[in-house]
Amino acid sequence: MLPNNHQYASLIGGLLYVAVNTRPDIAASVSILGRSVSSPSQADWTEAKRVLRYLKSTMDHKLTLKVEELGLEVYVDADWASDAASRKSNSGYVFLFGGGLIFWGSRKQTCVALSSTEAEFVALAECCQELTWIVRMLQDFSVDVPTPVLVHEDNQSCIKQLKSTKINNRSKHVDIKYHFVRKLYEDNLIDVRYCPTDQMVADMLTKPLAPQRLARFREAVGVHQSRRSVGE
Repeated sequence: MLPNNHQYASLIGGLLYVAVNTRPDIAASVSILGRSVSSPSQADWTEAKRVLRYLKSTMDHKLTLKVEELGLEVYVDADWASDAASRKSNSGYVFLFGGGLIFWGSRKQTCVALSSTEAEFVALAECCQELTWIVRMLQDFSVDVPTPVLVHEDNQSCIKQLKSTKINNRSKHVDIKYHFVRKLYEDNLIDVRYCPTDQMVADMLTKPLAPQRLARFREAVGVHQSRRSVGE
């Protein structure tokens, strides 16, 4: 444990501000490191400085928006039982509108999922809660949102169970979330489709990734190196 956690808390606060506003590529790392603010270890401090060095090496990268004839599109993913202490899973999701990134989230789930499929259902339910809020907000701005909204999911078992009329036995917390998502699907508000794992950009919001994979997903959501820096 560090003798003084003030510097660690200050650094995590600054990284959290950046992760929430402009850099989704560090959101998973900051979310994980933020869980140790009350009693950080030397390893946590080392990893936090590593994230800071990553930002310094990519400080010429900026989040850019697109103007394309595309509607609202969502990617959602979960990393099952990734928290070693509690065995809770991490959820990650990104929202694209007109081809540009408008919202993203990375958080630890509040319940313990008993399988990867359950973890995906929990992440999907959390994502759909945000989705309903975003749709209402866009409608308040007189923006037409075509439905069903396309939701990309990389767990085929989750998709099959969602589209099946047969209800399997599940624990109560997953059962409620399952029916919430299924109601949206039956009302034709969402269309959940399979997305291969190597194309699941929300994966970078569930856990730290290898540099090459992170760079590919970072580019896919619109965090690009600025043209001025490229020209230089």
